[in-house]
Amino acid sequence: MSRIRDLVETRRRRLRDAALPVVQCALAAGAAFAIARHVVGHELPFFAPIACVLVLGISVTNRLRRSVELALGVSVGVGVGDGIVLVIGSGWWQIAVVVALALLVALLFDVGALLLNQAAVSAVLVATLQPPGTSAAFSRWIDTLVGAALGLAVAALLPSNPLTAARRTVDTLLAELEEALRGAAESIEAADPATGARVLERIRASQRAVDAFDSAVDAGYEITVIAPGRRRHRGELSRLRTATGPLDLAVRNARVLVRRAVSAVTDGEEVSTTVAPTLRSLADAVGLLRVDLAGGHPLGAAEVAVLDVAARLPRRGGGFSADVVVAQMRSIVTDLLCGVGMDRESARSAASASRR
Repeated sequence: MSRIRDLVETRRRRLRDAALPVVQCALAAGAAFAIARHVVGHELPFFAPIACVLVLGISVTNRLRRSVELALGVSVGVGVGDGIVLVIGSGWWQIAVVVALALLVALLFDVGALLLNQAAVSAVLVATLQPPGTSAAFSRWIDTLVGAALGLAVAALLPSNPLTAARRTVDTLLAELEEALRGAAESIEAADPATGARVLERIRASQRAVDAFDSAVDAGYEITVIAPGRRRHRGELSRLRTATGPLDLAVRNARVLVRRAVSAVTDGEEVSTTVAPTLRSLADAVGLLRVDLAGGHPLGAAEVAVLDVAARLPRRGGGFSADVVVAQMRSIVTDLLCGVGMDRESARSAASASRR
């Protein structure tokens, strides 16, 4: 039931966050058609809304650079298709020529597969939807430019909040880390390897959350570059960007920690009674960092909490695997301190300053 609730909540938040971009995309598509028809004067400008949707639709969930690539790709494909079909006509071998030339032209832009694929698809559409010599020749390319330009303008002038996805993804990532540490503590206290195994399975699947956080922060930065009204968010995005690498390392270290916790319990090691409470304290510190990063609050309290855990780290765990658990806690403390802005050398020194 908990997984179902989590799934429903995830979908609900996704729909809520995407509501405004979806409305913008829909209205912009209609506007692109209207401009191409009533301003430019084309009777059936179907490529205008198509180009607009391609540009804005991808920006709902992905990076702005991909939107630009799609705009270039569809423009190149339609332009090459229009020009070549006018000269050599349409047919199976003409389609082959059009696709080859569209890809070659797109390659001149030195971009990724997304632009190349879109250029080829657009060229095929031009070569097959209407015969050469009709009044649609080159008007389709103009319609494409209208739709792509409008899509990019909307993305630049009416962008989504660059912090929304970044805050949501860091909240998800730190929630996974917090639950992993609590689960490891529970497994050790109850001497229950099954609990640890479930926690391990979950934390092993957390790389998607790490990647989503990194991508969301970079996408947020791209928005602040093109949208002057969003540049005030650069400070917080810079703080989140500082945290991306260290939090990735913290999650990786947590995977090792949980695996060794399971081994310690399975092997019957006499784990020190200080290990589980320290794990819980570390989880509390992660929870505080989660609230502050996701809420845009100062990180002073979270830093103090992590330093407090660092000062209370046990020197030994009580067995081979338990010692590794302690070592991984020290590594996670180092990562978290780097995540709040401390340089790595100072963070290592702080993590090694245990009084126990």
